[in-house]
Amino acid sequence: MRKRMNGLALLFVGLMSVAGEPLLAGMEAFAQSDDTTVESQATRKYVPGVRPQRFFCLIQPPESAEVKGLYSCPSKPGRVGGRCRCSGMVGNGTLYAR
Repeated sequence: MRKRMNGLALLFVGLMSVAGEPLLAGMEAFAQSDDTTVESQATRKYVPGVRPQRFFCLIQPPESAEVKGLYSCPSKPGRVGGRCRCSGMVGNGTLYAR
């Protein structure tokens, strides 16, 4: 069985080389990509067991709202402690990371 599989693999490689087709079509596009794309993808590596940092905005509601507590919404990454806004809510808030 192993000899048959090796023979089929060699046959496939031989046919592809005769046809002039690349073995993996995606490899051509990868080889022609610019370096900035590869570098930006390399900086965001997934680390198992580590959750990505999540940002949220906390807004002190106006006194007229008569609500105890704060309004919060998910936010885009930014400077923690900086100003942020939530859509549909009045006022500015402070950006925090979880």
